[in-house]
Amino acid sequence: PHTFTFTLITVSRLEKEKRIGDIFEALVRIKKKYPSIGLFIVGDGRQRHALEKQSRVLGLSENVIFLGTRFDARGLMMSADAFIQVSAYEGYGLTLIEAALAGVPIITTNVGIVSDILLSDRDALVCSVGNSKHISEAIMKLFDERALRELLIAHAHEAIEQHLVATGDTSERIVQDFKKLLTTYD
Repeated sequence: PHTFTFTLITVSRLEKEKRIGDIFEALVRIKKKYPSIGLFIVGDGRQRHALEKQSRVLGLSENVIFLGTRFDARGLMMSADAFIQVSAYEGYGLTLIEAALAGVPIITTNVGIVSDILLSDRDALVCSVGNSKHISEAIMKLFDERALRELLIAHAHEAIEQHLVATGDTSERIVQDFKKLLTTYD
């Protein structure tokens, strides 16, 4: 069991382009002021061992918990104080949709669906890729401002709901397209 007073969660493949190390660098910047901050990392990948080593070297072993691949990621998001994603690029950004629907404030970089759906400082705190100072400022802002967290949650949920209504249920569309494809070859 952890004793964190503020928890961040990221749900990601552990690959270089996800830039998890940038979150570590941000935590190092703020750890002295916020020693009870914690980061849960859900996911696995080729960078896991390197990231585990980096967290130890940076003195974050007590602040970072690797959970591996989990099937209850949305529930874990719901129990966190903030969702964080600092990728260099995203094809779409499904975890951002999951985070918004889970009712957790979002810190992200401007990748994937962010610029099309989530407005900076209204729906999410949007940081520059690779800027650990900017990321640490966003974390501290969420840590300190409960009212901001509540506003971000409400606005992001509304923005994502509007997006889903406009685009339809993507998973259902995929199933329907697959069924059409199968009937074509019968």
